Amino acid sequence: MLTRCTKIIILLLMLLLINGQVHAKPLCYKTPYYQGYQGYHTFRIPSLISATDGTLLAFAEGRRSSSGDTGNIDLVLRRSVDFGNTWKALQVVWSDGDNTCGNPVPVVDHSNGRIWLFMTHNLGQDTQSEIFAGTSDGIRTIWSCYSDDSGATWSVPVNRFNEVQPLGTRWDATGPGNGIQIENGFNPGRLVIPAESRNIQSDDHGLTWYQSMRTTSNTGEGAVVELNYGTLFRNDRATSSWKSFNRRVICYSYDQGNNWTSLQICPELVCPICQASTISYLTDDNTRLILFSNPAATTRIRMTVKCSYNNARNWPLAKMIYKKDSAYSSLAELANNEVGLLYENGDGWPYHRISYARFDLDWMQDSTVFCWDFEEYAPGQEISAKSNAVFDSRGYALNGKSNKNITVIDGSQTYNGTAALKFDGIGQNLIIDDIDSKDILDFDADESFLIRVTFRTEAHAEQDAESSGSLVAKDVGTSQPSWWFRVQAGKLVFFVDDGSESTLVRSNLLVNDNIWHEAIAFRDSEQKILQIYLDGVLSGESLDDTTGTYANDNDLVIGSFNDGSRSFIGEIDKVQIVRGDMSDVVLLQQGDLNGDNLINMDDLNILLQNWITLY
Repeated sequence: MLTRCTKIIILLLMLLLINGQVHAKPLCYKTPYYQGYQGYHTFRIPSLISATDGTLLAFAEGRRSSSGDTGNIDLVLRRSVDFGNTWKALQVVWSDGDNTCGNPVPVVDHSNGRIWLFMTHNLGQDTQSEIFAGTSDGIRTIWSCYSDDSGATWSVPVNRFNEVQPLGTRWDATGPGNGIQIENGFNPGRLVIPAESRNIQSDDHGLTWYQSMRTTSNTGEGAVVELNYGTLFRNDRATSSWKSFNRRVICYSYDQGNNWTSLQICPELVCPICQASTISYLTDDNTRLILFSNPAATTRIRMTVKCSYNNARNWPLAKMIYKKDSAYSSLAELANNEVGLLYENGDGWPYHRISYARFDLDWMQDSTVFCWDFEEYAPGQEISAKSNAVFDSRGYALNGKSNKNITVIDGSQTYNGTAALKFDGIGQNLIIDDIDSKDILDFDADESFLIRVTFRTEAHAEQDAESSGSLVAKDVGTSQPSWWFRVQAGKLVFFVDDGSESTLVRSNLLVNDNIWHEAIAFRDSEQKILQIYLDGVLSGESLDDTTGTYANDNDLVIGSFNDGSRSFIGEIDKVQIVRGDMSDVVLLQQGDLNGDNLINMDDLNILLQNWITLY
């Protein structure tokens, strides 16, 4: 049993959590590169950086004839002056006929605004294995160029082989990703470019470049970041004997590149054999966070951003950006204090496009998939049948389309709503297309999730399923992966089906009393249970017999099933879906300590006063 003190501490944390979540913006999602754009077969190897004037630079390899790593490959760029909302026309930074120009690694010199760009070059007919074996016509060399106008124009690339590559080198690589400029320690202002088994450095603003000491074993596709007090943290793609661990390989330099600690596996950074990105992010109060992005699985899926609060020692916060196929990525802190992520992704193949996501730290801490509160409308208005009829206020920007006109009425005062939608039981619904959701609404066996709906009805008293009213559904049919949440026989019913087994749970109280209710349907993957909470109180629980995924290709529908049946009669004030557990929401009755139907700092002050009095 929890002690009273423990409960107070938990509630305090929950109040602080919800206070931080209120301001989360929905994810911004754009696609600056895609197959066929400007005549290129495929774009790969993203690299993102923000210039001193806030201009955002998104580099990539433009692969002319195929998706392969050799052949006619240009180094290309698209720029944005509005934090990634729109992108300027494609620029070719470097092209050398049928040869290969790639592996972009930019770094900004904040003392003068110059952007250095390191790249690699090899003959288009030479493959990596041939270069390694010594049977190729040429070798892989490292080059650089720079821009003094935030990427609008670039200098002619210069071959840096004699400065930064050991004599006899045949194959080499920079990054890919981004470089850094050291801020603290013995070498403030040093420019650092990660390369194979070492860094490339400059202490004179790029006039000359040289190599750091090499890591204790061979590494590749590394990312380097500055921790507190000037320590360098490096993590690399696993090579050789490290591959079987499916983790990032890490090391540290306490003298900014003169020496490196022994390589070790980082257990929390699960990774396929793939590149990853790491950046340092300074908050408004000068707290240093370390952000990391990669496909967080043993195969190239689930593009995820993780956050460390303690200099990369562990990574307690993770937020999935894209569930399906994904690969290389690049993070950048933007001039507006948000975070940008440029990443490869696709459908069944990770390289169909390079997309851009923008989010703030509040969004990272919010487990909401989407939240519709309809407050973009005023009571008395009518939503017409159209796309983008309702807008996601804090999730993955999953806007909904309406199939018919829907009237807007006053929302629930009890649950702090200002607008609600009136469903007349004639097949009205709101839809998120499955293709637009990018599988983020498809839940697997190891994932907990909850559906939260504020609603009112006096209908659906009948026992038969045909007379029920669906609140939220991603339904296919009998014995197929599906889930739904509806009102039937006057009670709430939550149902999940993995195609082999199905489980449902019913509330123990009636809800068709024409009173506003907040209902939560919760699937707990760890405890293997389904639960329904009604107005903050557990109202039904059942063991979950399912063991497989609920993923399907159907749309998510509010107000009916996918085929228009089970049409809801009543009003809906809010719909929220959360990928997480009950700790990711605060129920009104748990947090409203002064009875004003709001959870805010007034409640927190009451809680603190009681805590001081009691303890």
